[in-house]
Amino acid sequence: MRTVLLGTIGLLVTYFVSAQRDCRSFEYQQQLIQKDPGLQASQNAIRNFTLLQESRISSNAIGKTIIIPVVVHVLYHYPAENISDSLVRSQMRILNRDFRKLNPDTVKIPEAFKALAADCGIEFQLATVDPKGQATSGIVHKYTPIIKWTLDDKIKLSSEMGDDGWDPKSYLNIWVGSLDQFLGYSSVPGDPSDKDGLVLSIAALGGRTAVHEIGHWLSLRHLWGDADCGDDGVADTPKQTTYTNGCPSGVRISCNNAPYGDMYMDYMDFTDDACIVMFTKGQKQKMRALFEPGGARYSILSSNALGIPVSGEIPLPDSPPRWLHVKIYPDPATTELNINVESDTRWVGKELQVINITGQLQLKKTISSKNQKLDISQLKPGLYFIRAEKQGEKIMEKFIKL
Repeated sequence: MRTVLLGTIGLLVTYFVSAQRDCRSFEYQQQLIQKDPGLQASQNAIRNFTLLQESRISSNAIGKTIIIPVVVHVLYHYPAENISDSLVRSQMRILNRDFRKLNPDTVKIPEAFKALAADCGIEFQLATVDPKGQATSGIVHKYTPIIKWTLDDKIKLSSEMGDDGWDPKSYLNIWVGSLDQFLGYSSVPGDPSDKDGLVLSIAALGGRTAVHEIGHWLSLRHLWGDADCGDDGVADTPKQTTYTNGCPSGVRISCNNAPYGDMYMDYMDFTDDACIVMFTKGQKQKMRALFEPGGARYSILSSNALGIPVSGEIPLPDSPPRWLHVKIYPDPATTELNINVESDTRWVGKELQVINITGQLQLKKTISSKNQKLDISQLKPGLYFIRAEKQGEKIMEKFIKL
């Protein structure tokens, strides 16, 4: 197990150091609309409403600070992936710093864009009250047998070994897990409520990927409008050809945006964390318009998630499994084996086979419970193997019959 844990930590460090920002929100939206074309109309209606509200909001007025309650669902397989609460709280501080324009690296904003940089007047706090009215830290830790998550949203469902979101009318849900070679994605206003929120790679937590994805959650698009010289729907962000890699400097001209060029230091580009430093006043207006009466995020303003809980005692988190794989015991055995699959209940309903050292089938048994008992009293003494297979995963364990 120690070798596995060290390898996992090494992979996370390598990925964090080498990966460019890889947001899959656009691809994710395309998948949702392909499955349910009606979503496009819902999203467009919200965009039209937001556009109307934007025209009523002064670009210079901060107005009342918007406080968004947050719940972070940490889904871990290996113990090294069970990130600390202190790292989650650090991410909250980064969000508040960047959305309030308190980040000291605003000095990197080119002179031509300085007047456009905005304090968005939006802050984030971990929830203190859960949907049942009980006290919470705003952080859920949950073991999962899933090793890698994809864009299929299963991380958002307990039935798929993820974790169900809390009511999106009152909370911003952030799911954190080991993602399959990308850093994150987000829903947008108008998406199904059970999919509302953002998903982050463990490797990205504590950085600015969360700032970028929350921008999507608050209706912002990528600067290039996800098309060559596309439109992101914000008047004060120049058109640009596509996303920006790395950490550039100087003026980069594209899409006839001379003399000032691309706004690659904006949070909605793919530039490295060290070089994205601002939202614009236009982006601020678009985000805050969602919280106007009738807006897609208006209900957040009346959330009780930061209030006083019915019970002040925060429930203890579930105990992590004592092992992360199927456990077979005792070994050696005489009459009976125990096959424990409580760390991955997807094995329930699958067939176990016992084969001898020459590969001949000796027994078959369907797993019917988390702790399956297997009668081996009729087997001859010797070495045997237990095997099973599901969704590309296999069990192949040996035991000795006395």
